[in-house]
Amino acid sequence: MAPPPRHRHAGPPVDPRFRRRWAEARRAEGRRRLRALLSLLGVVAVLGGVVGLLHSPLMRVQDVVVEGNAHTPRALVLAAADLMGRPATLMIDAGDRRARLAVEALPWVATVSFTRRWPWTIVIAVKERSPVAVVVVGAGRGVDVVDQSGRVLAVATRTESPSALPVVDGARTAPPGDRILPALPVDEAQLDELLVTAAVSPADLSRRGLELTYSPSLGLTARVGAAKTLILLGDTSNMPTKLAVLEELVTTVGLSSYSEVDLTVPQRPSLTPITNSGNS
Repeated sequence: MAPPPRHRHAGPPVDPRFRRRWAEARRAEGRRRLRALLSLLGVVAVLGGVVGLLHSPLMRVQDVVVEGNAHTPRALVLAAADLMGRPATLMIDAGDRRARLAVEALPWVATVSFTRRWPWTIVIAVKERSPVAVVVVGAGRGVDVVDQSGRVLAVATRTESPSALPVVDGARTAPPGDRILPALPVDEAQLDELLVTAAVSPADLSRRGLELTYSPSLGLTARVGAAKTLILLGDTSNMPTKLAVLEELVTTVGLSSYSEVDLTVPQRPSLTPITNSGNS
């Protein structure tokens, strides 16, 4: 005869109040998940709408403001930035890396930034380079205007060249935007010394016709105006002081009576008078 079936002992009865709370908690969790999903879908929809608007014809560039371009024509900046005659250019696309590099490749431009003024204006802020010297490129041909790095900013005639800049001898011409190259016997390092000296030259001294050269045996040398006086500057150490002493000598003493002025030790300048060989 089969044994009687075993009955499982039922657990204690669950209080209906706990059942109701559990069901309410499940429903609340479902509502929270639904709200989160709806919020996410809303954000996605808004972002999609914004992206669509930014890439729509409504967001085309309508005005371009160019600032800081004292020597660079506005048309060149717009052409380099690909904003010349391009009514289809979108605000979101203006001023990309290619455009920045193209504008910075213009001879006078050091840096450029693009700012969007919504909804339709682009501001191009240009920072231009500072000229420090002119380099003579040939008899009657003109001069290259260069910055301290040797980059050619412009090519000018002798009469158009800035009078407040010293003349550097010892370099070969280059196209605007490129760097001048040294001309023998000057090498790259010596050309850099000439440009550093030009950068700290007083404007009044440059207006008097300051010309800077490099001699393998004497170092940095200079002449001022029509005077044939050879001015020894040595290296670039204490160069602002050396040039300040030179400016004082030119202004108060004059150089026409001296064949050589040694400023390698600016605190003790040495002046060699011109001797009259006809007198014994």
